[in-house]
Amino acid sequence: MIHILVVEDDVDLNSTICKYLQMKSFACSAVFDGEKAVEMVYENHYDIIILDGKLPHLHGFEVAKEIRKNSTVPIIFLTSLNSSKDIEKGFLSGGDDYLTKPFSLSELHLRINAILRRLYKNETLVKVTPSLQFDTQKQILYRENNIVKLTAKEIRLLNIFIQNDGKILSKEAIFESIYDYCEEVSESSLRVYINSLRKVLGKEKIETIKNLGYRYVE
Repeated sequence: MIHILVVEDDVDLNSTICKYLQMKSFACSAVFDGEKAVEMVYENHYDIIILDGKLPHLHGFEVAKEIRKNSTVPIIFLTSLNSSKDIEKGFLSGGDDYLTKPFSLSELHLRINAILRRLYKNETLVKVTPSLQFDTQKQILYRENNIVKLTAKEIRLLNIFIQNDGKILSKEAIFESIYDYCEEVSESSLRVYINSLRKVLGKEKIETIKNLGYRYVE
């Protein structure tokens, strides 16, 4: 599971960020000052750090410089410091991305995913849920290293959903992707495949968009 360190001295905001990311299947640890953040990074492994610029005891930019002495972990600055000079300082201190307050949690999530795609662009395993991974090369779904049995149609359906994460797919687009040429398409059969996948992935992973189609939610 991807582990994110949230360094933010506003207790309520820190809690809100952590709860949102946990809802998105990330593991989160919360820290409220700069010195403790540096200590935590030395002692633990994190996949991404979300770092406030204004922190007690040690400024966020200084925290990044200290972390960069020993680690290449991606750092996303999340701060009210929004001048061009501040942004430049953030990147020069070791930041990989810079998001200014006020911000939306959905944008933060998109930026996290963008960093993860860059980090794991050569990986064939895609995390579907905390316990499920899909091998895009072998077209196999695993649950904790055990193969999950799916039909050929269900595999094709899962593959197209993962390739179009967050996008609404029309029934016609899905038909073209999962049915072979000259094979009779069937909306009732598609609903069966969708329901079968939901039983494996969780109902919340595939949304029905009325009169439009379906959407896979990462």
